[in-house]
Amino acid sequence: MTTSLFGRKWTTVDFVLIVVTAALYAVALITLAQIKIIPQVPIRPANALQPVFGILFGIPGCLGLGFGNLVSDLLQGSAAPHILITGFVSNFLGGFIGFLAVSHPGLKTVRSYIQYYLFVVLFASAVVACAILVNVGLGFTPMEVASMFIPVVFLNQAIATGILGPILLKLLYPFVRRTGLYRGRAVSTPYGRGYGS
Repeated sequence: MTTSLFGRKWTTVDFVLIVVTAALYAVALITLAQIKIIPQVPIRPANALQPVFGILFGIPGCLGLGFGNLVSDLLQGSAAPHILITGFVSNFLGGFIGFLAVSHPGLKTVRSYIQYYLFVVLFASAVVACAILVNVGLGFTPMEVASMFIPVVFLNQAIATGILGPILLKLLYPFVRRTGLYRGRAVSTPYGRGYGS
């Protein structure tokens, strides 16, 4: 499944993908950060890029998400070390869970849709939202703050990934595959496992 991806030799393209996805994610986070329905609570539609970059670009995409969030936090003044570390890890996991769980990157099967909504929209959103509990455990964040923060982050994550994620995957997967940039899971085809259609 993923062993060939973890074991394969990285090329210059992989490192370029880290830089490009990090830059795109950071720009999206910064430029879309002011979208709010509830006062003081950003919607973060850029979170939809987490499963997209993870599923399409594999580990390079996941690393790009972590570094992109790091850049965004630094530029927006959230420079406390525990926030930077938790943000990097939670954004990496937001892409990595989709990379591991979704069997077809173009969501062309019922199975891949179920995997996407179960593991990306529900499970990954919960993981990202609950990452703040690490800071609670380390004594950096009061539990009262975390208990208010977790539901908001979960909803932001689930809404963005649930609505925008599938649209972006369906639009981008054919292009990414044609250009040879696909670094996700091998896709099951009638002819065996490959990077098929």
